[in-house]
Amino acid sequence: MVEETDKIKQHIDEERENLGRNLDEIEFRFKDATDLKAHFARNTGWFMGAAVAGGLLLSLAFRKSPTSGSADTDWVPDAKGPGAIKRAASSRFVSTHLNQVSETVDHIVAGLVGVFADKLQSFVAEAVPGFQDQYNGAKQRGRSSVEPMRSRSEG
Repeated sequence: MVEETDKIKQHIDEERENLGRNLDEIEFRFKDATDLKAHFARNTGWFMGAAVAGGLLLSLAFRKSPTSGSADTDWVPDAKGPGAIKRAASSRFVSTHLNQVSETVDHIVAGLVGVFADKLQSFVAEAVPGFQDQYNGAKQRGRSSVEPMRSRSEG
């Protein structure tokens, strides 16, 4: 009887250890699946592409249409009374806020493009020996160090 009890205790201890390992594995997988930095590091191009595409779509969605004209043309000639004035003022108010959202999205896209450019520069610098020196020299000169090819008649 004592022997059976020991076997049961040993079995329970083994199962407890297995359960602990399984919980540790689940925790590791969950942290890995929800780690945005790791996903970004592995899929930088996809994140940047999605951000640029989303920013472009949002910018286009909130951009003022070219036919909307100035604030003076918000007046609706057929409408009369204080309601027409309220609609015109409300239209300007919404337009102002949508422009702020559009500018914010434009700034976000510009920031993401900057991050992408830095990542691209780092990637090329790691892949091509001597690139970093040439890149820094071109950056200091403020222009590309690659000169356009001239035809023989220009030389």
